[in-house]
Amino acid sequence: MADRWWTFVAPAYDRSVALAGWHRWQDALVADVLEADVLEVGCGPAHLAKGLLARDVGYVGLDRNPAMVTRATRAVEGWGPGRGRVVRADVTAVPFASGSFDVVVATGILGLLTVPERRLALREMARVSRAEIRLLEPILRPDEPARPVRSRVVALVRDRPLSLDELIRVGLDAEVRGPARLAGVYSMVRATKR
Repeated sequence: MADRWWTFVAPAYDRSVALAGWHRWQDALVADVLEADVLEVGCGPAHLAKGLLARDVGYVGLDRNPAMVTRATRAVEGWGPGRGRVVRADVTAVPFASGSFDVVVATGILGLLTVPERRLALREMARVSRAEIRLLEPILRPDEPARPVRSRVVALVRDRPLSLDELIRVGLDAEVRGPARLAGVYSMVRATKR
């Protein structure tokens, strides 16, 4: 999705997604993360940072949109200067060394990418993760029918929802956790390196 769109929606984004329950699902995804270094790719306004920093979890947010990076930086600095940071970069070229983070998190970004871009992003996420990747993304669940139209409308999915096979191809073992959320489109996934 074009950066112009994200720049336009940045001022109201956090409030809008909160109304749909998005923050509650994001928080649930990382509720048990303690004593870890976390990278959130496609962090937007960095909603996850507040709860993670309150638990003394190391936080780095990454987003390619300058308006979102500005909002996220302001928010992270407000929750404790020097405790977290936000960098401007693309998820397909993460500017960190291999194994830099205990947990890499993506919520709602992978579906916005084309399948080739998503493959690059997943490889990069696996590369910088020491152990685990957590997703709240449009997922093709093995036990349910595909919902391509609903995925495009609700999650703005460009090509198709993410399949667990895509995670396996980058060297991850993945498990879908809990029921599908938000019109049956988004699922929580935990993936570990093999």
